Amino acid sequence: MGKLNEIQRAELDLAKKLKMICQKEGLKYFLLGGAMLGAVRHKGFIPWDDDMDFGLLRQDYEKLYKILNHNKYDLKILSYKERNTHDYPFKVIDPSVKLVSENYKHPSENYAWIDVFPIDGMPNNKILMRIHKAILLKDRALLKLAQLNTGVAINNPNRSNFEKIIIQLGNVFHSDKILNEKKRMDLLDKHLTKYPPLKSNYLVNFMGAYKFKEMFDANIYLKQKKYIFEDDYFYGISDYDYYLKQLYNNYMKLPKIEDRDKHKVTLKK
Repeated sequence: MGKLNEIQRAELDLAKKLKMICQKEGLKYFLLGGAMLGAVRHKGFIPWDDDMDFGLLRQDYEKLYKILNHNKYDLKILSYKERNTHDYPFKVIDPSVKLVSENYKHPSENYAWIDVFPIDGMPNNKILMRIHKAILLKDRALLKLAQLNTGVAINNPNRSNFEKIIIQLGNVFHSDKILNEKKRMDLLDKHLTKYPPLKSNYLVNFMGAYKFKEMFDANIYLKQKKYIFEDDYFYGISDYDYYLKQLYNNYMKLPKIEDRDKHKVTLKK
């Protein structure tokens, strides 16, 4: 592990603790996004990346949140329900490693963290699925407009031109002064949890970076296998090729240097 920086070491320690808790409590977790890509392409962290994402089916996600929130284990969490974060998915944090993010309108202080994402069900009826997609996209857009000063990564290089225009309009009309963040969060949570994962043909990590690009046939999320990750192993999505191609296309090709640091996070000195 000599090549790991301090942030990555803290992330890996958190991941090991979280894995142990999930195994002890009988909860099925799996790597998502960049962590899944890192496991396949680098057998560990993407060298320029600094975070790990875990996914759990909604029912296990809620169980894990309750377990950690009641301090059954010595891990700290941030959750919008506790009003100590502006993100919807809860985070497991290491308060000893303080970070500064330049991604937001105003530089913000954070801790080394792991994002824990809920995997939610979608309607089996195609018409209802289209309606549900529209509702969730509306919910997420209004939430972000309520968070322009606190929860929107203004400098994220992956934003579409449409999203950039919406952010600019929100700044002009001060949408964060009009919309109530907590109410937007609660409504989003209500809609996300409407369809139970185990009764759904399609599942989605809607709060991930790619929204409905992270919707798959249920079997993609339901089947996992072990992957080497640095000096340990973690469960990840079994059909990694299908999953990673949908998210990243040619996932074995390294991105341009200017597109690598999406979080713009540094250690606080």
